[in-house]
Amino acid sequence: MTLSHAISMTEACSRDWDVVVIGAGPAGTVAARQLALQKRRVLLIERKAFPRYKVCGCCLNQRAISALQEIGLGDLLEETNAVPLNSFEMRFSGRAATIPLPGGVALSRAVFDERLVEAAVDAGVFFLPETTATLQNCTEQDQTRQIKLAQQGQPSGTVTAKIVLAADGLGHPSLQHCEAFESTVSENSRMGVGASLAIDNLSDYPTGVIHMAIHQSGYVGLVRVEDGRVNLAAAIDGDFIKQSGSPATAVLAILKASGFPTFSEITEGSFKGTIPFTRKTIRPVGKRVFVLGDAAGYLEPFTGEGMANAIADAVAVAALVPQGLSQWDQSLEQTWLKKHHEITDGRLYWCRWLAQLLRLPVAVGIGLRLFHLCPAVARPIVARLNH
Repeated sequence: MTLSHAISMTEACSRDWDVVVIGAGPAGTVAARQLALQKRRVLLIERKAFPRYKVCGCCLNQRAISALQEIGLGDLLEETNAVPLNSFEMRFSGRAATIPLPGGVALSRAVFDERLVEAAVDAGVFFLPETTATLQNCTEQDQTRQIKLAQQGQPSGTVTAKIVLAADGLGHPSLQHCEAFESTVSENSRMGVGASLAIDNLSDYPTGVIHMAIHQSGYVGLVRVEDGRVNLAAAIDGDFIKQSGSPATAVLAILKASGFPTFSEITEGSFKGTIPFTRKTIRPVGKRVFVLGDAAGYLEPFTGEGMANAIADAVAVAALVPQGLSQWDQSLEQTWLKKHHEITDGRLYWCRWLAQLLRLPVAVGIGLRLFHLCPAVARPIVARLNH
């Protein structure tokens, strides 16, 4: 990935920054871009090399698409050949139901995130990949925050910023030394596993459809992305993975039990996993630090709300940062808590409701039968999630 605003760690450490953003997923990158458009000095740090694979369903609902259009990135999806989605197929114990979708696209995270970084760089963001960033503690009197940087085979360094945005995903490792940003993890949280697979048989998993295999121990989602590959993302109970012997075996068991075709392309080496992901950061703001996107909290991804929430979080925090650059105070922290709650918690009611419903086999069976006989019943739910 060749970027004109890429920067070395040595050079990054020699400059003072208005904002350092940790994590180049949608939340961090969109926030960085919005701030650069305000002529702020922004450094975006990413632990991985780009492009990189992410365990993610790769689907953007209409709410996410509208958010991209509102900030001038609507053309990104067409330019990357994002796949329009027209229906959502669910199967459970041999029963099936298909629900029309009012919008949405499928696009691999490798392509989506890279294009977002390119857009941020074009706006003036400086990008530092393959670098681990760790926030250091500060006192109430400090007017800046320090971030320790590390690269493989290189001496560590430190950068200074007036404000830090932590958007580095589940567990937010950048905040590991700061107790104020502790997370709570749900006792029944599932594990995320994912893979990108070359499945040539289009009749099994046609383009334009989100395929969802539902099981009492989890679910597996499959969708074709822009290069024709099938992106597989699953949320599975940890105990079921252990009993199955591996993520691959657990995925195959769920597909088979639900009535979906299985395929030989699933192998042990295909999968990447996550830590338990149903979690929430107790207070996603602190002295000169905003926590956003998955780093602030995450629920089971069945509804596809994660990407939309990430973009909305990014736009909202970028509007608050100028005030924090001028003068940080408790009222700003309260404003962010309220705004973040409006973006995520109100909508998470629906996500929690659906997530709990999916754990009840009888309810799933009744729901699929109802959706199959009368698809219109599902329309208010789909419309609510896409609004």
